[in-house]
Amino acid sequence: MSGTLPSWIERLLGFEAKSEEGTIWSLETTWIWPPWVTLLFVIFSVMFVVAIYLREGRSSTRPYRIFLAVIRLSVMAVVLLMIAQVAVSLQRTGLPYVAVVVDDSLSMTIADRYDPKLRGQLVPRVEQAGLEPAELSRWNLARTLLLTHDAALLKGIAGTYKLRTYFLTGARPATWRAPPEPSSAESRPETSGPVVPEASDAEAEVLALAEEIRQLKPTGQSTRLGTAVRDVLDELRGSAPAGVVLLTDGINTEGPPLADAASLARRRGVPLLIVGLGSDQPVKDLHLSDLLVDPLVFVDDVVNFELNLTGTGFEGTKVTVVLREQSKPDVLARAEATVGPDGQPQQVRLAHRPTEVGRFRYVVEVEPQEGELQTDNNRQERTVEVRKEKIRVLLVQAYPSYEFRFLREMLRRDETIELSTVLQEADPESVGQDPSALPVFPVRRDELFSYDVIILGDANPALLSPSIMQNLVDFVDQSGKGGALVLIAGARYMPSAYRDTPLARLMPVNIGSVRYPNPDQPITEGFMVRPTELGLDSPAMQLGDDPAQTQAIWHNLSPLYWLLEIPELKPGARVLAEHPTRRGQDGQPLPVICMQYVGAGKVVLHATDETWRWRQRVGDVFFARYWIQMLRYLSRSKLADRGGPAVLTTDRREYAHGDSVRLRVRFSDERLAPAEDDGVVVVVGRQGHKTERVQLHRATAGRGIFEGVLTRPPVGKYHAWVATAATEGRAAAIDFSVLAPPGEFERVRVDTAAMQQAAEQTGGRYYTFATANRLLEDLPPGRQVPIGLVSRIPLWNRWPVLLLFLILLMTEWILRKLGGMV
Repeated sequence: MSGTLPSWIERLLGFEAKSEEGTIWSLETTWIWPPWVTLLFVIFSVMFVVAIYLREGRSSTRPYRIFLAVIRLSVMAVVLLMIAQVAVSLQRTGLPYVAVVVDDSLSMTIADRYDPKLRGQLVPRVEQAGLEPAELSRWNLARTLLLTHDAALLKGIAGTYKLRTYFLTGARPATWRAPPEPSSAESRPETSGPVVPEASDAEAEVLALAEEIRQLKPTGQSTRLGTAVRDVLDELRGSAPAGVVLLTDGINTEGPPLADAASLARRRGVPLLIVGLGSDQPVKDLHLSDLLVDPLVFVDDVVNFELNLTGTGFEGTKVTVVLREQSKPDVLARAEATVGPDGQPQQVRLAHRPTEVGRFRYVVEVEPQEGELQTDNNRQERTVEVRKEKIRVLLVQAYPSYEFRFLREMLRRDETIELSTVLQEADPESVGQDPSALPVFPVRRDELFSYDVIILGDANPALLSPSIMQNLVDFVDQSGKGGALVLIAGARYMPSAYRDTPLARLMPVNIGSVRYPNPDQPITEGFMVRPTELGLDSPAMQLGDDPAQTQAIWHNLSPLYWLLEIPELKPGARVLAEHPTRRGQDGQPLPVICMQYVGAGKVVLHATDETWRWRQRVGDVFFARYWIQMLRYLSRSKLADRGGPAVLTTDRREYAHGDSVRLRVRFSDERLAPAEDDGVVVVVGRQGHKTERVQLHRATAGRGIFEGVLTRPPVGKYHAWVATAATEGRAAAIDFSVLAPPGEFERVRVDTAAMQQAAEQTGGRYYTFATANRLLEDLPPGRQVPIGLVSRIPLWNRWPVLLLFLILLMTEWILRKLGGMV
């Protein structure tokens, strides 16, 4: 048994109370019987005494005899008290601690934006504390709470608790701390519980602390909330504080989070009373990231600049992203974008068609918005090399269809195309008159492999020998070449006549499933070719200078009529354009243009031979643009960088701790890219640690582009390289670094949720600046801290006990006589 000793008993025992200490007591005995034996003895004694008294002296009333039994039991209890040698043990106790932790990191210098009404309430309070009212920084708000009314909050805590004050940077103590505990050897009377101290030097010490806080400037380069609270709890582990008061914006930039420290505080029974300073409204910011663009392109080709726009505090705002050449004011492309929810990236694409050859440095930027604190991340730069190369094209057809004739004439006129044609049913005389015509299909392997793209129209397979067929397969499939093959469906041969030939393996369709239009039934209803989302991502399909213009052009092209129905595509085939209304058995729109990667090359299939109809009303403009862009896209391997077979890049060279690294491998020669969509592995190493392998997957932007993410690597310097057979001996590599938290300004939004959760988890409370005036009232009383043993006072041999024993005996004797009992 123990408890706080009342003051009147202290005076009775002769102790003098001290202001900052109290006394707790406990009973001690030398009783050696087990509790169950003692309980049986007590029960037996009560039953025996009551039974005896109920049987004797029946002349007395029953209540009278029971009263006598109670007196006899009381005598026996006093005797047992003396046998047990009961004593009172007194212990001296000190006041419980309260730790006040003040965040003095650089993020506390942020002056949040408040609405006029709230600002009007805050400014007078900051003025009252004697601080600069023009800047409502978080640090000024913290100092206002501590300094207002002559440091009333600090004085209130120091008056009823032992105050320990810390600054968050390194959890270093303030100049003034509570006086040390008295030694256990000191013996002096105590008072119980928290009491108001006498006027002493303590008030002067609090005022000195207030002056230190007034002069202090926040300088912390990082915020370690979890570490600081844990250090405070460890320092006071011998006497757990009644509570920890934390004045902060809740932003943890390094070390364990506040939630970890809250778990420790909950286990030790210490509540966290947290005052959140600053506005929890999102700090306004726009951020451009993950800019992807082809580093090598053809002149007059469409170059897509794809990037992510991320915003906070601007949800629903429409902004303009522009593309410029570095050091030049002219806008090359612009895109309107609507900022999404906070932290959710929105993809933006800018299309530009370079008309000059050279090496250009491009800048993509979004105009800073009102209220942005950081504008360095509103801009991204990339270098693009524009080249002019001739593309060698072989066009093959059995008969002179409209598609063949218009395509031949258009390609002849283009100075970037070196064209050869094979018309299987042509007269020998006409072949001699056409400088681009070949008398027969190239038989020699090296001659065929000198072409970049082969357009195989409705050609008769019977006129192509098995060796020629195999050469075509090798032209596409082998990594040494990796050429491109364009197949144009026709009414006679392509693709059904190739079902049992080696070329069947290259086609993106199951030939047995195709259905031809009825040749005896005229086709009177046309259709508009509709590009798919994947098709619009492809440079070959960019007929306009921007995505909106491209879609408008496709929508207004002349309709086509003849279409080969392809209900079944092979796995891995990609649809670039489709029929707007007609669907296959699986419910998907019928493909018009589809593509697949085969080995090191590409195969494109047109399910129609009527693209020449796009010439109607506008001439060759879009017909030529489509075909030239498709040929350039398929022959990108001609732009292969001689510096190496692949280039490994990251979206940045330096990352903050907690960021993920976006890895990208681009094969300068697409023919060297693995056929598998997940065929690229990047090995990431950090000195003194095991390497990590990251699987990259083929991007939709091209056959030779693979992307992947290294998730949240630890702080350190990294070296990454491509572990793919195609790069053996000269593997692409890159170095990047993950930096320790730089930055108090990397995250500037008050983390209200984390603070509320920590307070709730520990049984404490969360306050805003407006409600912090209740903090002193909400501080728990805490636990008395035992300092040392004062004394052990025996009760069994003291005169009051002996007097009580005699009084009980005499009372029983007198009452027995009066009741006529012997």
